[in-house]
Amino acid sequence: MDEPTDAELVALARLGDKDAFGRLVERYQQMAHHVALGMVTHDDIAREMAQEALLRAYLSLDRLREDGAFRSWLYGIVLNVCRSYLRDQKTVFFSWEALAGGLQFNAVPFSITAPDPQEAAEERELHRRVLEVVKTLPPKSRAATLLFYYEQLSLQEIAAILGVSVTAVKGRLHKARKRLAEQLGALYAEMERAVPIEARRQAMVKVTIADVVKREQAGEQPGHPRVHYIIVLLDEAGRRALTIWVGPWEGIALAVGLRGVSTPRPLTFNLMVSLLEAADAKIDEVRVEALKEGTFYGVVKLRRGDTIQEVDARPSDALALAVLTGSPIFAAEEVLTRAGIAIPAEVSNMPSGKGVDSIVKELEAEWQAASSLQRPTTREEIEKACQELVASVFGDEG
Repeated sequence: MDEPTDAELVALARLGDKDAFGRLVERYQQMAHHVALGMVTHDDIAREMAQEALLRAYLSLDRLREDGAFRSWLYGIVLNVCRSYLRDQKTVFFSWEALAGGLQFNAVPFSITAPDPQEAAEERELHRRVLEVVKTLPPKSRAATLLFYYEQLSLQEIAAILGVSVTAVKGRLHKARKRLAEQLGALYAEMERAVPIEARRQAMVKVTIADVVKREQAGEQPGHPRVHYIIVLLDEAGRRALTIWVGPWEGIALAVGLRGVSTPRPLTFNLMVSLLEAADAKIDEVRVEALKEGTFYGVVKLRRGDTIQEVDARPSDALALAVLTGSPIFAAEEVLTRAGIAIPAEVSNMPSGKGVDSIVKELEAEWQAASSLQRPTTREEIEKACQELVASVFGDEG
């Protein structure tokens, strides 16, 4: 007897045949678990996510438009269930400040300025026109393009949802990119013509690091505040300050570099500078070149002999390298205009770097406390500590 198709089982399940849906569960439970495991990584949680997705599928079976598309439909439900679970966890493994390497001060919930209306309108118009071009693609290529670029799904996920092979998805995306390049190329040329040549040249302003300030905010758990470090760049001539939020490590590295604090062994940025020197490369300058959606973008300009190369960098990394190499720092006039804070005329004092001094003082106190910790010194104590470590790493649980 031939095995019933998905469409046949779905049709029976719609009529109330629970056994028919049970056969669908048997058929796709392993797939649902595998997909969930790829997203949440923990086996027990993945099984719970798969079970919840199957339950949702059963309760909303009447929403399935095509009975034969049950597999890809269930795949999408599993993805949505897992995404909801991950959003609800609210666990920050790496701070966004650290990943971005520099957030605009106004990007956090202290903003008192609104986005530029003209810029917002231009972005909406660009988004609309790009989507119009995407809509001209053939249906299959259009679906793959939207899932890949707008939903940010992987090739494997798209293949499962569309019920095709990964190779087929690659082919559809290749055709889509070729067609989009032809049509968007004309749009890009039109936009370039609309911008005066003078406006395309990035005007750069020399700035200095005025201070690095540590700030704490109440965390989600009492007694565990969120710690931020704020780099303050100073445009002395224009009397403007540019504030960039970064992660703790970057803030500390800058403070240590600014005060020339010596460490027992080279830290990460010291190693990077040594590697550049070993490669006979020199940093000509670093730039805070752009501000997009509240995130700053930096550039490091490297020179090796007659070869010059500009490298994309997080502003925090670029600034740390500039401090250690004594390289000049620049910020784009456009960035300063959009995000700079005007220094009142009545303020005459130049920054004293109190924030940097406070960070360094706190760090030196921590180092001193760490150096006073009792460590194994005798042969017996060292051997015992090693045995405990091995048992902890390789021993049986319980």
